[in-house]
Amino acid sequence: MRPNCDFCYEFSRNRENAFHRLYGTEFDRTLLRTEEFAVIPSVGQIAEGYLLVLPRAHFRAIGDLPTAALERFALLSRRVGEIVSREYGRFIVFEHGTRFEGVGGCGIYHAHLHVVPIGAIPDPVTILKSKFPFQEFDSLEELGPRSRDLPTYLFYRDLEGRLYLFDTGPLPSQYMRKILADALHEENWDWRTARREDRLLATTERLSPHFAAMQNSIESQTNG
Repeated sequence: MRPNCDFCYEFSRNRENAFHRLYGTEFDRTLLRTEEFAVIPSVGQIAEGYLLVLPRAHFRAIGDLPTAALERFALLSRRVGEIVSREYGRFIVFEHGTRFEGVGGCGIYHAHLHVVPIGAIPDPVTILKSKFPFQEFDSLEELGPRSRDLPTYLFYRDLEGRLYLFDTGPLPSQYMRKILADALHEENWDWRTARREDRLLATTERLSPHFAAMQNSIESQTNG
């Protein structure tokens, strides 16, 4: 656990974290928890079904995960995407990767992958391609070696499942959330200003059965 990390504190039941300040001990938002990873609904649900997939150990960027762990993370992320697609339809995936605190568009410097349903709006990948150099690649497992020399990056999965690594340099905090909120006509893009949200509660209620089944499957495989 890293001191002063919101996610590390939440995973260790330390009450000094944003989620606890909003919801107290009323419930645990964790939809899935394994020895290595967790899946939670994002505070600041600019779209219902907005999830985060995270390593429980403190890494600043998903590209910094060890090779074998990144392979397992990629598999889990694909399964999360399947659930979101089944319940909410079209979705994108992204990460603001940064290897130095204070830069890179992150609100919390603990690696987390955003999985966001976007309804009928155009894919923001067009905007990103017009602004930043990028490379396209085939699987999330490649993110580590491809991003190794970048102090900051934006990983992105578009609506068609194509994967991109954008060399963005430092970005404003919550850069992608602002783009998505504008497209979705949502005013409240800043998760820091979020209050208790009906969308977060609805996301948890709607997706909990799917993740409970996945949790049982993972535990059965582990114990078997």
